[in-house]
Amino acid sequence: MSESKKFQRFGKYLILDHLVDGGMAKICRARYLGEQANKMVAVKMVQPQFSNDEAFVRMFQDELNITFGMLHPNIMQVYDYGKTNGQLYTAMEYIHGANLKQYLDRLKEKKVVFPVEISCYIISQVCLGLHYAHTFTDKLTGKPYNIVHRDISPHNIMLTYDGAVKVIDFGIAKANTNSEATQAGTIKGKLSYLAPEYLDGLELDARYDEFAVGITLWELLCSRKLFQASNDLAVLKQIQACKIVPPSQINPSVPKELDAIVMKALSKDRANRYDNLDQLNRALVRFLYAQYPDFNASDLNTFAEDLFQTEIASDRDKFVEYGKIDTNAYIEEMKREESKTGKISKKDVGIKVQAEERIRVREIDLGEADSQTSGIEIELKGSEKTGTRKVGRTATPAKGEVASKNTRINSSVPGTKKGEKERTSSRVVSRKQIQDADNGSSSSPIIILIIAASLAAVAYLQPEMVEGIIGINLHKMIHGEDAARSISSVPTTKRVQNGEPAQVAHVAEEVGKIVLSGVDVSMEVFVDGSKVDYVGSSLKVGLNKEVVVTVKRAGFQPYTSAVTLTKDNNSSVINVPELERARTGLLTTSLNYTAGSKLVYEESGQLIERDLPFKDLQVPEGSYQAKIVNPILGTEKKVEFQIEENKKHFLE
Repeated sequence: MSESKKFQRFGKYLILDHLVDGGMAKICRARYLGEQANKMVAVKMVQPQFSNDEAFVRMFQDELNITFGMLHPNIMQVYDYGKTNGQLYTAMEYIHGANLKQYLDRLKEKKVVFPVEISCYIISQVCLGLHYAHTFTDKLTGKPYNIVHRDISPHNIMLTYDGAVKVIDFGIAKANTNSEATQAGTIKGKLSYLAPEYLDGLELDARYDEFAVGITLWELLCSRKLFQASNDLAVLKQIQACKIVPPSQINPSVPKELDAIVMKALSKDRANRYDNLDQLNRALVRFLYAQYPDFNASDLNTFAEDLFQTEIASDRDKFVEYGKIDTNAYIEEMKREESKTGKISKKDVGIKVQAEERIRVREIDLGEADSQTSGIEIELKGSEKTGTRKVGRTATPAKGEVASKNTRINSSVPGTKKGEKERTSSRVVSRKQIQDADNGSSSSPIIILIIAASLAAVAYLQPEMVEGIIGINLHKMIHGEDAARSISSVPTTKRVQNGEPAQVAHVAEEVGKIVLSGVDVSMEVFVDGSKVDYVGSSLKVGLNKEVVVTVKRAGFQPYTSAVTLTKDNNSSVINVPELERARTGLLTTSLNYTAGSKLVYEESGQLIERDLPFKDLQVPEGSYQAKIVNPILGTEKKVEFQIEENKKHFLE
């Protein structure tokens, strides 16, 4: 890593690299810039368009209400949250490890099953974390939160390489603090980990999470999914029937005593399950040390290091490089930004003042936005009387009105958004200096400059409004005809012959909505082949035409569903199943290809181009009709190749 490499600073965090990039948010490794600059965290940054979406913000706040107060060694901790550069974010405990699904996949590659004792230990730790969440109370009021996670699966159980177990992602958790109830027809959680009572429409409690914990333990012991079928309806029927084979019938190394524990947790009638996860934990711990008295928690650490030694070695080198970053420059930059919003001391100003005689000037952000400036509001406050004066585009404060007042200039210029904390700077001055400002001394140009800058912003960003007043399109004058036409894609007013502005009618296209269940930030959503941003609430699509929705995730087989919405049936729920890992093989080509040659083939409905030659390219299993083209030479040759799972293939 180059010492001169410039890293991105996100507020008080220095972004090191990306862990997950999703449609709604991205999760990055970062260093905290402060006294604990050696502290590494995971920062989840919500995309700007979702950070301003009302429904998404409610979901974001619901998750914070649940997780921010919890502190338990088996639950990922949330350190901080807020909004920086228009993006919502949370700073969380960085977990150096892998999720349980990645462990299962790695063991399948090695054709090995999870050891029984390690499986029991992992699930016992999950029980401890979830029981804490289920019984969590507001310490200030004593009221229980009644949290139900609702999304327990191998994906949401993290194992650190040091041997710790963490429950993550309370994003769809149910609690008393939720702002709104789940909408009818919307499935919360992954389809294969639902409990029968969910399908019966019963009120969910801690035993719902217990069933998902039981499924996860069953899958660890059997190295396969419990509920799986060719389609969603078949999976739901399996859950409804709840006919479960004891793990020992699939894995003979599972003792009968453990069978009994697993089957009790997976009882169809929740009244027959353990009353809570503390009881399940106690049963597992008793079994674990009765059958494996020499087991120690450090065994999980050894197991993880053996399984992920390549990743651990790679990260070790990477972290050492991150530790060499000189954070002083970034910290100084952050302090300079903070100082712009802080107060200027008397010492800096060099004058003595009375407490009630000061001017407060708000910095005006001239960033581009769609808001329209209607003028500058000057709020006048003093020890005797208070008033507000609305100043138009060319007006200035009346003489004598500024003296001995607290003056705030507040302009709704583009870039200042409702609800955002405004940046302020305070300048304290004497009565004499304020009076001098009234008489046109050196202080007055500051206010005049601010007003002039505001008016310039109005003229530049709202040319149509200015043109309606003075008859000149300033943007067109500066940038030409094309720019003037493109300054606003949505006109707000239209000039008519009598000079009065008239509202332009907008024709709203009839649309319906599609809700996707089971989509997370690691997935991409496509509608009719075009990638779209899914905000976690719904997709808006046109009526009376079939749309094809595809959900993709790197390394997994895509899921596709076709939907046609009508005026009478204008909404639909698509339950996205857990994506199956793609079956792939490796393709290597001959080195005897001229510069500019490409292999062109279709993969999952998309045209793929690969520069030749290449080695060990991962390609999904299947038969391919392809062609080798060279645009430089104008040549084209048809080829065929077959890819088989976990095998290497050579293309001449």
